[in-house]
Parts: sequence; C-alpha cells; structure tokens
Amino acid sequence: MVALVALGATPIALIAAGIIFIFNSLTYTEGGTMIPEAGGSASFARYAFNDLGGFISGWALMLSYIVTISISAFTIPPYLSYFWPVLKQPVPGTALAMGIIVLFMVLNIIGIKESTKVNVLLIVIGIVTQVALVITGLVLILMPHPQTLMQNMFGEGNWPSTTNLVFGIAIASLCFTGVETIAQLAEETRSPEKKIPRAYALLIVAVLSIFTSISIVALAAMTPSSSPTRSMAGQETQWPASWPTSLQPSCALSSPPS
Repeated sequence: MVALVALGATPIALIAAGIIFIFNSLTYTEGGTMIPEAGGSASFARYAFNDLGGFISGWALMLSYIVTISISAFTIPPYLSYFWPVLKQPVPGTALAMGIIVLFMVLNIIGIKESTKVNVLLIVIGIVTQVALVITGLVLILMPHPQTLMQNMFGEGNWPSTTNLVFGIAIASLCFTGVETIAQLAEETRSPEKKIPRAYALLIVAVLSIFTSISIVALAAMTPSSSPTRSMAGQETQWPASWPTSLQPSCALSSPPS
C-alpha cells in the first residue's frame, strides 16, 4: 500500500515514518515507566488531563482496535488467492476474512494461554518468513545487481510527487505497531522500570529493520510501475485529490500482493 503511492521513495517513506515511530516509542516508554497501569494511552490522558480525556482516548483506542482487526483480516485473502484463485472473488474473500476474525474471537474466549501460544507462533512464523525473504533478496538480487535498486528508486517515472511522498509517509506510519500493546501490559510486568524500556528498544530495532529491509528488497526485485496494485490504480494516481477517502484503502488492500 505504501509502494502504491510512494513508488521508488518507499524506503525513504518508511525511514521517515520510522523516525516518527522512534519518538512515539520513547514517549510510550516514559509514560509506561511512570504509569505502569493497564490502559496505555487512555491512562496517560487521564493522568495528564482528566477523566474525560481518558474516556475519549480510551474509546478512540477501541475504535482503532476495531479498524486494525478489520484491515488485518481483509488483507489475508488477497495473499492466499495466489494459491486459491477463488479467494479473488468478493464473497469467498470476505467470508474468509470474517471467519478469521470469528476464529480468533473464539480462541480468546477459550483462554489466555491458548491465544498467547497461537500469537507467539504467528509472530515467530512472520519474523522467520520476513528474514528469509530479506536474505534471499540480498543474495539473489542486491548483491549480484546493486545498481538495480538505484534505478528502480530514481529512474524515470519511479520517483513520486511531493504530495504522494507525504501521503506515503502517512500510510507508512500505520505499519509501525506494537507501542500500545506494550503499554497495555505494563501493569502485569515485573520490574516495569527496566523491562518496558528494554521492550521498546527491541521493538524499534525489530520493526524498523524488518520493514525497511523488506521494502528495499522488494524495490530491487521490481519497478514500482510493475506492481499489480500500481497498475490497477494508474500511473499517476493522486489519492488525496481524485479518490474518495473511503475507497483508497479498499483498492490497495483488495489488490493481489506483488
């Protein structure tokens, strides 16, 4: 989705968003250490302002959770459609996304231990897969042909407009997650003054390195114009000006992965 608008500047957009993510993580580190309570940003707002501020922040946080669940589940069918083309159809794809949400809801109802085991397993699989992709791309693409990356970034037609670059940075900011989760678990953490800063430091290193490396490898593997999502949206699509806001994520998320 970031590459759809940021084009050849996708790594730069991710790095810029990563800088924002670092400052955000440092803010949460300070807040979580000073206020080791469940609630995260809602607790921070309550202490900083008043109960009304905490109430508004808490409900905004709940809304973001609902949106995150929907986006995460909705992006799974397009990836699996590579193996099962029937998932490209709206009804089967939507049914699968809804089924995934129901499955994890039931898992959470069954128990915390069971859901935690599944969560850890998925995280390990995700990290191992992404690291394997980075290593493969480094060995097979970047090392034999280092000039390909520069060409795909700065070649004719590959650099985005200023508007799209800024918009790409905004979208990239959504990729960096996890800060709220750590703050939510602060109350259950032993020695939070030591472990919370350590957790955020590891989060920053892991998230920034993985996302940046993946974007560089992907950009070396293909030009922005050859991406399926790019061809569907048009060569110079200006989302903020020409598309309704409600349709912008839907097009990118429902497109098959590159």
